[in-house]
Amino acid sequence: MKRILTVILAGIVIVSCGKTKQNEQKMSGTNEQYTQYLDTLKSENELKITMGGKPITIVGKETKTGDKLKEIPLVISPKLEEKNILEDKAVKVIYTAPSLDTKVCSIQTKMLNTAAEKFTDVKFYSVTVDTPFAQERFCSSNGINSLKPVSDYKYHQFGIQNGFFIKEAGLLTRALMIVDENNIVKYIEYVKEEGDEADVQKAMKFLEEKVIKK
Repeated sequence: MKRILTVILAGIVIVSCGKTKQNEQKMSGTNEQYTQYLDTLKSENELKITMGGKPITIVGKETKTGDKLKEIPLVISPKLEEKNILEDKAVKVIYTAPSLDTKVCSIQTKMLNTAAEKFTDVKFYSVTVDTPFAQERFCSSNGINSLKPVSDYKYHQFGIQNGFFIKEAGLLTRALMIVDENNIVKYIEYVKEEGDEADVQKAMKFLEEKVIKK
C-alpha cells in the first residue's frame, strides 16, 4: 500500500512539475513578447523627466500647446465601460499621473476636485493606469466626487499616443493640461520630477483668465 501511494505521489509531482514548467514557459514567452513590444516604443521628444532622480523615457511626441489630443477610449467605471472622454464638447482639465494612491497624486487629486467644485462648467479628469476598482476605492475613501477618474490600464494608448507613457515603469508621467471644446491644448505642464507637484494654482488661474473669460 505504501509503495502504491509513493508511486501515485511521484506521479503527481512529475505532472505538477510538468505543468509548472509549461506555465513558466508561457509566462516567459509573454514577458519576452512584452519586452520586444517595449523595445519598439521610442522617445520622439526632448523631455527631460526624472523619477526618483533617475532619467526616464517618455514614449512618443511631446504634447504642446496648440496640439489636438488624440482621442483614445478609456475605462470609466468598475463595470469596465469604455468612453472617449474627449467627445464631450466642453473645456476639460486633464491630469495624468503614475497612480492616484500615492502621496503627491492624492494631494493633487484633492486640489483638482476642489477646483472642479468651483468651475462647474468644466470637465475635470484624472488619468492613470490604476484599475477602475482601485480608482473607485480611492475616490470613495477621499470624498472625490467632482473630478472623474478614468483608466488607461487596458490599452495604455492614451499615454502612448499623447506622449505621457513612461517606458521603464509602464505608468503615466505627471502632467496637467487644459483643453478647449475642440480638444486643442491651451495649457500644459509636464512635471520634471515625478515626486514633485504640478502647479495647480497656476493652471486654474490660466483656466479662469484665458479660457473661461476669453
